Amino acid sequence: MLTAPEWIVLLSGLLAGAINAIAGGGTMLTFPALLAAGLPPVLANTTSTVALYFGMPGSVWAFRKRLKEVKHWILPLGIVSLIGGLLGAALLLYLPESVFERSVPWLILGATLLFLLNEPIKRWAGDHANSREPEKPTRLGIAFQSGVAIYGGYFGAGIGIMMLAGLSVIGLRDVHRMNALKNVLGLLCNTAAMVFFLLSGSFDGRLALILLAGSVPGYFLGGHFSQKIPAKAVRAIVGLVGVSIAAHLLFAT
Repeated sequence: MLTAPEWIVLLSGLLAGAINAIAGGGTMLTFPALLAAGLPPVLANTTSTVALYFGMPGSVWAFRKRLKEVKHWILPLGIVSLIGGLLGAALLLYLPESVFERSVPWLILGATLLFLLNEPIKRWAGDHANSREPEKPTRLGIAFQSGVAIYGGYFGAGIGIMMLAGLSVIGLRDVHRMNALKNVLGLLCNTAAMVFFLLSGSFDGRLALILLAGSVPGYFLGGHFSQKIPAKAVRAIVGLVGVSIAAHLLFAT
């Protein structure tokens, strides 16, 4: 029988799965729900990463036909995504928990800002489609993706939007190719982090299963109703939740 906090975790998983399928940003709901269930911040973060990971392969599959168009980008950026995700996960577990606790409000605020800028970034990327794309990433692009991957392993909320902006800056112009590459790199980054958390046992198994049980139907419902639910409404709600959580954590510390 689930306790009241566990029901909140289950509901957050359902909503997070739906939101991730529609617009992204579900971590900003699951993380505070796990805090409310009694987990310390680091354990809440790792548990959320592990539970929500299993919905990610579907996004890669959805863009599979575009992957051959960015094949020269996948290997170099994929390697640094794996390494960066692993490094970020190690920093999360091996740095003092107080460092993460002090960072959380600012991380959530930054992720919320990125989330709200999702559509402007996409439009900006589309507007820059008049120049020729390089055949492979530059050193600057590899360095940028390394930083994004470290952030992804450490916290991860908003990483997809961060990558979308970065890929546009370093040379990719077609939004569909950018999304295809972003999904692969995000999956690799989170694979490294998730495996690290699993092997270290640094997550709450019961709450991860409850969160997973909610997110699976959430992803299905979000995918089914994604054309009927206004994305602007979803972004407004998640943005309000993100700002509220960050403000609460700032004033509570």
